[in-house]
Amino acid sequence: MTKQWDIIDALRHTRHDWLNVIQLIKGNLALGRYDRIEQIIDEVTAQSLNESKLSMISAPTVATFLLTYNWQCTEMKIDVDVIGDIKPLSAHEDMLLYRTCQTLINQMAESSSSSSENHLLVTFLFTNNEYNNECQITFDYQGTLQMKKEEWQPIVKKLVPEVNVIEWNEHECVLQTTFTIN
Repeated sequence: MTKQWDIIDALRHTRHDWLNVIQLIKGNLALGRYDRIEQIIDEVTAQSLNESKLSMISAPTVATFLLTYNWQCTEMKIDVDVIGDIKPLSAHEDMLLYRTCQTLINQMAESSSSSSENHLLVTFLFTNNEYNNECQITFDYQGTLQMKKEEWQPIVKKLVPEVNVIEWNEHECVLQTTFTIN
């Protein structure tokens, strides 16, 4: 695939997404549901701000993976939240950060039940103080996974830095890892 085709494909998907938003606004306008229109605009604004923040973490492979994931995957929807004073994660991107995100997200998608609505919120929480600078990444899955908690252990043990299973039940899975920022 050429670089030009990648840009054209990205523009096509982006245009499609914006047309969907416009159709939602027009439909709610026709129904006189002005409160819903305001909610849609607030949601799109928040999503755009988080996408902008994600592009500032200096990890283009990770940002591209997360920003384009919903265009390719139908098993679950991903949203991204970036909180705190953003520091570059470029030192971790190639070997660790991308591998961690890709492994966990792809495994969740493969394990998602097609009979339920599945959603993943990936949160980058940057904490910066005199003692440490780090980025805690939380993968909060809501839906139905067809994997048992014990089946995750061999997957997360292979990842660096360590990934912890914070919550696990029938309809929620929360995994967390922390990257130290130099």
